[in-house]
Amino acid sequence: MAAVAISISKSQVFKEVARRTSVATETDPFYKQNTTEKKQYSQLHGEGDRITTDFLVEAAKEVLKAFLSRQGDLSGTDAPFEITATDVVYRFEEAEPVLPHSASIKQRLTDNVRDALVYYVMLSLYRTDGNVAKEKETFQKCLTIIDELSGDLYRLHD
Repeated sequence: MAAVAISISKSQVFKEVARRTSVATETDPFYKQNTTEKKQYSQLHGEGDRITTDFLVEAAKEVLKAFLSRQGDLSGTDAPFEITATDVVYRFEEAEPVLPHSASIKQRLTDNVRDALVYYVMLSLYRTDGNVAKEKETFQKCLTIIDELSGDLYRLHD
């Protein structure tokens, strides 16, 4: 057995969320009638922003649910899940030898975890703002990404 770590840079998530929220407040009809000041409250900027950090912690816990069934056999001193000052890290055990295409599966896992974190942060924003249409759309995207994560974890394992 070998420990597999999926590590996502918090700053990478923060940058993506900042870009998306800036665009959303300028293009989404929900925000059209808002003043510039009110739009700025809906723009998440990440690093040092307590609200974005809180949303990221909640997002990380949601994504963790996809990994829970794979973390029971994790050995050693590494925590199965942690949020450090710079990263969000998920760990699980994988039997050796792994499939020849496991590198591509692990890359897809990493990409999907990053995207899931971004979408769950955006979901928290839309819920907070009361943007029901975007909340529903984003929640469906979150579920789709979690399904893809679960599928990749299954393919990597079996």
